[in-house]
Amino acid sequence: MRLCLSGPLRTAAVLLFSFGLAGAVCAAGASSDVSSSPPLGETGAVTALPDVPTPPTRPCVVPLFSDVQFANFTPKTFDYAPPARCRGPWARVVLVMDWSVTAGRQFDRTASLWLGGVNVYFGTTQEPSSNISPHWQIQRDLTDYSALLRQPQSGRTILGNVVNGTYTGVIHGSAKLVFYPGPAPRVPDMIVPLSSNPDGDTMSVSPGTPQVGRTLDLPRNMVAIYMDVYAQSQASDEFWQFCVPDAVADKLSSCGGSGFRQTMVYIDGQPAGVAPVYPWIYTGGVSPALWRPIPGVQTLDFRPFRVNLTPFAAQLDDGQPHAVTLGVTNTGNHFSMAANLLIYRDPARKVVTGALTRNTLEADPAQQDDIETLSDTQTRVSTTSTRDFSVAGYVMTSRGRVDTQVHQKVDFSSVQDFTISDTQFRQTLDQHTKVHVTTRVGGLGPAHVTTREIAFPLYFDYNDYVGSDGLERLAMQVDQSFDRTRRSQQGRRVVFSDHLHNEVTPSVQYNFDASGNLASVSPWTGAQHVHYDNSLGQCFDRRLTSDTYDLLDVTDGEGCGGHNRYRWTPLMNLGGGFFTIGNEDALWRW
Repeated sequence: MRLCLSGPLRTAAVLLFSFGLAGAVCAAGASSDVSSSPPLGETGAVTALPDVPTPPTRPCVVPLFSDVQFANFTPKTFDYAPPARCRGPWARVVLVMDWSVTAGRQFDRTASLWLGGVNVYFGTTQEPSSNISPHWQIQRDLTDYSALLRQPQSGRTILGNVVNGTYTGVIHGSAKLVFYPGPAPRVPDMIVPLSSNPDGDTMSVSPGTPQVGRTLDLPRNMVAIYMDVYAQSQASDEFWQFCVPDAVADKLSSCGGSGFRQTMVYIDGQPAGVAPVYPWIYTGGVSPALWRPIPGVQTLDFRPFRVNLTPFAAQLDDGQPHAVTLGVTNTGNHFSMAANLLIYRDPARKVVTGALTRNTLEADPAQQDDIETLSDTQTRVSTTSTRDFSVAGYVMTSRGRVDTQVHQKVDFSSVQDFTISDTQFRQTLDQHTKVHVTTRVGGLGPAHVTTREIAFPLYFDYNDYVGSDGLERLAMQVDQSFDRTRRSQQGRRVVFSDHLHNEVTPSVQYNFDASGNLASVSPWTGAQHVHYDNSLGQCFDRRLTSDTYDLLDVTDGEGCGGHNRYRWTPLMNLGGGFFTIGNEDALWRW
């Protein structure tokens, strides 16, 4: 978002807008029946998310790097080898990363971790302040990536950071892999990265490079294929959700290209899948005060959208090279992309045949922009887009013919109201992305049907005004959520279902005196609510509230009958666990 203000409102805009890049957090501490709560009074970075649940077996720990300093743009390399004492199988594998940044001035920065060219972490960092040095931990379930971890790999961490006389915050990081022996879930047999070089790096989609990816030589016995997709907005696309059509961009002091973005997956130029772009807001976004000490949803730890490409398995099994590429609709500057293919293979056949039988996905999404002039000072911009498509195919496996049908509907809507006068600049955003995916796998006994319903609501109110007393005030409110409901059914029997709600609601007001100097910041509050429940009887509910820099209150179990019930169970492997990359759709169990 770009505000070009004049007159009495210019002071606040210059003081508060920061266009850096930021990251994602997870609660620190060892996994247990009830994840450890962040300490009251914490001022750096806190989150309501629980630890990744782990089995009660004795783990093996493989350090990747320790207390590495990030003060330039040189990737930090390391070597990985599987744990000698835990050769597998692994019931769960967890990546644990500890980050900190010294007190001072520093932008939020993008961080990524790569093993064998495969992206295993993507996120941003918390901004420090002159007297606060944030620290945070990220835990990520990498069990689905076990095939990658069975062999030695070269690794690299990319976190570009400028340290000089102005930007003084130095970022430090450590990472390790924790392996828990035990009965293993059915995980992919291969992980194939899409990255800009063999060692691993993000790809950049821009108007000049509308598609990025690789031409791949793939095995001929693939029976199921998934893609984990990340699309991180950068530069003038960072605040894409606040953009408007080019025709009114200058009038409304905003970025152009409209407030709609969507990721497309292509196979040999043919549209093959859609991944919505999550409206991440980094910890320097709009105002750093909004995200201290509670960052936005997934800000420090981006979560990929998993696209089911199984209907294309037979096409990709033909022994020929195939181009797998990504693009982003309405890219204005650029998006940093990362993606991995997760491949299941037939253990008894070297060649699998079949066909793609249906594909109604079109390359260009239907989009409508409406601009209404409500008065001399008020303008409304509405953007809508809907996709409703089906993709189907079959493969002839060693166990017989298997049909996969994927039906996906994506609804997007955005309403932005602008009030622009000599004494006020107000912009409100009410944005909704809703995704419904139904996957039906038939041919090996009763049909297996899975559904995913995901919603990304975002409300933002930016109100900069001069009151009747002549003093300027800038008030901001945000309501950002991630909601996901999953259901897996075998015939008429429900195998697994769960629901996740993650919501962050910060607000802040800056008050300026008659000379344009910042007089006070009040109110300044934040809150987060995470709720999870599933058909296994598990329930987790945590609420955080903060004031200024301080975490004031942590409430556990309120939405679970008074106490959380959340622990490891092997049945979690049947349905994809909690916050894990997880089995989002019907998977193969040979």
